[in-house]
Amino acid sequence: MDVREYAKAFNQVERDYEEAVATFGVPFEVSESCSRERRAQVARACGCHCENGDGSLWRGWISPACLACRTGERTATFFIDLRCTRHCYFCFNPNQDHYEYFLSHRRDIVAELNAAHDAGAQFDCLAITGGEPLLHKEQVVAFIERARELYPAAHVRLYACGDLLDDACLGQLAQAGLDEVRFSVKPEDIASADAPVFERMAAAVSSLPHVMVEMPVIPGTLATMKPLLSRLDAMGVWGINLLEFCFPLCNAEEFRGRGFELRKHPFNYLYDYWYGGGVPVAGSEAEALALLEYADEQQLELGVHYCSSDNKNTGQIFQQNKAFLEDADLQAAYPWLSLDEGDKLLKCAKAFGKDAKAVRAWARACRVPQDWDAQMPSIAIPLNRLGEARKACPKVVFAESANVFEDREGRPYLRELGVREIEGA
Repeated sequence: MDVREYAKAFNQVERDYEEAVATFGVPFEVSESCSRERRAQVARACGCHCENGDGSLWRGWISPACLACRTGERTATFFIDLRCTRHCYFCFNPNQDHYEYFLSHRRDIVAELNAAHDAGAQFDCLAITGGEPLLHKEQVVAFIERARELYPAAHVRLYACGDLLDDACLGQLAQAGLDEVRFSVKPEDIASADAPVFERMAAAVSSLPHVMVEMPVIPGTLATMKPLLSRLDAMGVWGINLLEFCFPLCNAEEFRGRGFELRKHPFNYLYDYWYGGGVPVAGSEAEALALLEYADEQQLELGVHYCSSDNKNTGQIFQQNKAFLEDADLQAAYPWLSLDEGDKLLKCAKAFGKDAKAVRAWARACRVPQDWDAQMPSIAIPLNRLGEARKACPKVVFAESANVFEDREGRPYLRELGVREIEGA
C-alpha cells in the first residue's frame, strides 16, 4: 500500500458527497476554478493580511469579533427567534435544528446570558442575530444593557437587515452600549440607489462606534459590488465582511436555473465532506478576491475582509479539538498529533507500506512518538520530526493526515478526515 492507495477511501467519500449533493440539481464544477494559491497572491499584491490557514484575508480594519470567531473562544451568539422580514433564497436558517419551532417560539436571551454568567462563562464578544432580531426591540435592548452590566469590556454586536432600525430604536441601542451593528445588504438593495438600508446605515454611522456590512459575494455581481464598496467607504462605514457564497442545501428550487455551479473542494474543505453544511459556490471566491484588489486600487479606507467557507469552519473545528489541547492524558495517548494553527485540524505525517517499515525502524531507534498500524501497514509521526525522518529515509513518500475529535457517548473519538501527499517528500 502507498499513500495514493490509502487516499482512495477518502476520495470515495468526496465522490459520494458530490453525488448526494448533485441530487439537489446544482452541479459541481469540473475542476477547481480558483486555486488556494490565488489567496496568497492577492494578499501579497494588495498588502493584505492572509491568516487562519489562508482562509481569512483582510485589509484596513477588521472587527475584533471576526478574530474571535476563528476559535470560538470567549464568544457567544444569541437569537430570540428565527422570524425575519426578508426571505433570502441563500439563507442558512432553515438548516438549523428546530427551525420551524423557532418561527413561532421565542427564547429569553437575557435569562440565557444570566445563566451563562452564573455558570462562570467569560466573554470577550457577544452577538445577537436572528432571523431579524429587531422584531423584538425591547428584548434586544435589554440584552445589551445586561451584557454591559455583566461583561463591561465585551464587544457587543447586532445583526440586522435595517428594515426595522428607526431613529428611536437606534437611539436606544446607542444608549444601551451597542458596539457594532452589521447590516445584511441584499441583492435587491444594491440594485436600488435609494434603498432604505443606506439611509439607516448613514444614521447608524452617526450614532454607533462601528457600522459594518456583512453579505455573501454572489457570482456575477462584481460590477455592482465595486460601486457598493465605494459607496460604503464614502458613507464612513467601518468595514465589510465578504462571505463566500454557499448553497445551503435548502431552497434548491431557487438555486436551480441561476447558472450556479458548486466549487470543487481543496484539502481544507474535507471537514465539510464529513460534517455537512453549506457547499461553496464556484466563482464567489474569485470575485471576493477581485474586490480586495479593487479596494486596494481605489485606496478605500473601508476595511474589507474576505471570510472563506473554510475560515468559518475553524471555530467549530477548534472547539472539537479543544479537548486534546486541555487534556494531558489525551495528548499522551496521541503524542504524534499537533494542532495546525491555521485550519485548527490535528495533523501528523504518515508513511505506508514498505516506506512505513523503514520509518518505523528509524522512529524506534530515535524514540520518536509513533502510531504503528500493522494491518495497513502505516506509521504516524509528529510533523515537527518530518525533517529528521526525510534525512534518515530520503526515498520515503510522506503524507499529511488531518484529524478531528468527535464526542461519542461522552468519549473523544479521533476521526481522520483525509490525507494528501507532502510535496518534496
